[in-house]
Amino acid sequence: MNNNYLFQSILFTVLILTPVDCFSQRIENVHPEIAGEKIHIYYDLIGIAADQSVIVKLYMSTDGGKTYGESLKSVAGDVGVVVGPGKGKCIIWDVFEEVDELVSVNVKFKVKADLLQSEQYRQSLERKFKLDLNTNLGSKGILDSKSYGFNLKGAIYLKQLGLGVRGDYYKTFRGKINYSDPADTENRIYPDTGYYWGYAGGAIIEYDLLRNAKYSLYPFLYLGQTKILYKYNSEYKKDEYFKYSIFGTLGLGFDMNIVRFLYLGVELEYYLSPWLDIVPSKDPDEGIDGFCIGFVVKFVINPG
Repeated sequence: MNNNYLFQSILFTVLILTPVDCFSQRIENVHPEIAGEKIHIYYDLIGIAADQSVIVKLYMSTDGGKTYGESLKSVAGDVGVVVGPGKGKCIIWDVFEEVDELVSVNVKFKVKADLLQSEQYRQSLERKFKLDLNTNLGSKGILDSKSYGFNLKGAIYLKQLGLGVRGDYYKTFRGKINYSDPADTENRIYPDTGYYWGYAGGAIIEYDLLRNAKYSLYPFLYLGQTKILYKYNSEYKKDEYFKYSIFGTLGLGFDMNIVRFLYLGVELEYYLSPWLDIVPSKDPDEGIDGFCIGFVVKFVINPG
């Protein structure tokens, strides 16, 4: 189905005029025009002084105005910060940059204008909360071992900067080794002496490089404390030891919006432990060193 046919399927388009915040600014004489694969929305902005600024946003409904989604992103022209009044202002919406198709007889648009000072105040109170569930698969190079685990992370974003907390659980299996204990009078050889496991928690800082509603590309730093335990193979020794350490990770993540609040993505990070031993130990410190890749399911509150 070609794009022109899709546009012809829009039988009735209504733009709703919405004054906001009890100020005197008004949007009038709004009308759309289809121009190829774009829609031009014309409007008059009145009721403000020549040096006053407003934030103009465009919204769309596909159910006759019962519900509206987030403000449209693929827009240009007289949208965003607009200074001073004027007639014949124009918003250009690049339709297929934002939606795959637009076939509806109940499409409505809403144009909204907020005085800049009130919009800035409102946005200063907005926070974007991200909750991540991450499944990790990794390779710990120093001990030639493999690991898996998961972590749960919650972060509050202030524009592009995210601050939050994270908790981890992981399990690390050493590669098969021939380990002979000189004290073993029977001189037996063990292919596996046990595995590391542990849990960790700490603070995380992220920075979204894209600042896009649909995609995120973010480097991050994670600092925390971990309890590393080593569980011996019971055939070798019925014992285990543990230690605490301060560790850090550096990583890079990418995610994309699937539906509404749901995002899917991946994270690549390098664990470095210990940065500082709280309880010094003679045992190996490389229990969580190495690269990990994580598959992320993310829920974003207030994603607009």
